[in-house]
Order: sequence, then C-alpha cells, then structure tokens
Amino acid sequence: MPTTTEIFHQILPVLSSKPFLDGSLAAPGIPFYVCPYEAEREQETVAMIGNLVRQLAAKGVAVTVVDAFRLMVERMKENGDLDYDLEDEPGYGTRAEFLEHLQGILDVPKEIVPAICARVEEEKPRLIFVTGVGAAWPVLRAHSLLMNLESAVKIPLVLFFPGAYRQIPGSGASLYLFDKLPGDGYYRAFNLLDIHP
Repeated sequence: MPTTTEIFHQILPVLSSKPFLDGSLAAPGIPFYVCPYEAEREQETVAMIGNLVRQLAAKGVAVTVVDAFRLMVERMKENGDLDYDLEDEPGYGTRAEFLEHLQGILDVPKEIVPAICARVEEEKPRLIFVTGVGAAWPVLRAHSLLMNLESAVKIPLVLFFPGAYRQIPGSGASLYLFDKLPGDGYYRAFNLLDIHP
C-alpha cells in the first residue's frame, strides 16, 4: 500500500479535477469512492485529510468532513442516550446485547444519514469526506453507511477506510477493516487509488 505522502500526492489532483467534482468519473454509477490506507497510519492519515481540506479550499473546493465516530457520540448526546448508556452498559449482560442496543439507537437510515444530510445542506460543499469508521466499528459498518447514503447524497463522497478495498473475482468487491475483518460486499464505490487525473 502506498505511504500517506504518496496517497496525498496521488489523490489531490483527482479530488480537485472537474471530472471528479462533476461526477463524470463515476458515470454511470454513484460518485462514491473508497480511499484505503494502512490502519497503523491513522494519525498520519488524519493529518493528511486536514491538509487535503486546506489545499482543496485554496482551490475553491469546499469539503464537509464527517467523522463517523464523533457523529455517533453527538447523536447519542443530542438524544440523551450517552450518559444513560454509559451507566447502564454493565446491565446488558453480553457484549452482543449491548452492541445490538447501540445499533438500534444509532440506526443508520434514521439517525446517521439524516445528520449527514443536514450538514451537507447547511455547508453546501462540493464533496464529502467520511472518516472515523475504524473507531465507529462495530456499531457502525462502512458498507451499511455507504449503501444508505446512496439515495441521499448526490455529490462526490470519499470514505477514508483503515484497511483494504479488494476486488474479489466472481463476487465483486469487499471492504476489509484493518485489512483483516471482511465486511459484507459493497460494489458500487470506486477505489480512489485506482483513479488518475
């Protein structure tokens, strides 16, 4: 996998290009992209994303950055669930029961997608960066987030993914969190590292 510096220099010209921003690179599909990176380089990648946002802003391209983990915490705070669930967590018996509870109150179509759409409506960006999916796992799954955003978001979206996005012969593509944990198949996003300006 390329280094963080190599990723930055490869994707900046793509992200600022007219075909990327007007969605024609994705035709006839959805302008969703996955930018995989090594999970061990998380802090470097966070810094790189900040640098991308600054460089794109200098080119007149506004970006909305959505940190999936922070968004989950914000939704729980706004709904009054955070303090309650932190105190009540030992009462759930098993980790699986607590996880099921969290996934219920952080329902992707009802809670997460509307919150992202509200930010996009308010900020009116040219593109969206989604980060923090490693920290949000297993409550929030990347493939579920992308599938639910397909009908709601019409501008280019880049999911920065700590792991691999692999094409599997005969079965499409799949996200491998931390390059180890296979997720459900997700076939509609393009690997940003395979695109050149």
